[in-house]
Amino acid sequence: MSKSSKSSGNYEVGYGRPPQAAQFKPGQSGNPKGRPKGAKNLVTLFREELERSIPVTQNGRTQMMSKARVAVIQQVDKAAKGDAKAFAALMKYAQEDAAAVAREQAAAPASELQPAEYDEIITRYLADLSEGRAA
Repeated sequence: MSKSSKSSGNYEVGYGRPPQAAQFKPGQSGNPKGRPKGAKNLVTLFREELERSIPVTQNGRTQMMSKARVAVIQQVDKAAKGDAKAFAALMKYAQEDAAAVAREQAAAPASELQPAEYDEIITRYLADLSEGRAA
């Protein structure tokens, strides 16, 4: 159907073809108010709640800890008491963490110097300093 038939009154209303009166006018937004300022997504809300500090008593002393830290402590304590699910969750996390560390190390550029060479370089530099040759 051509554009001219749309404006001439032969426009068929149906799926994906709203009535002309309900269509957005050129330059008109479909969401004029937009997202309210300060609105937060679910990930942000979770992060804020996990970072919130709460008072925790350990060994007779009360201290403030993040909820995330408290959750980790409780998970480790459950695993230490023999909870198989808690132990499996910890092992899974440990494997993922080890894999992430290995990926980071593989991606990091290797140093051209070996640690054994550091002492020799420092010794030569200090000797140059004492002789006044270092800049």
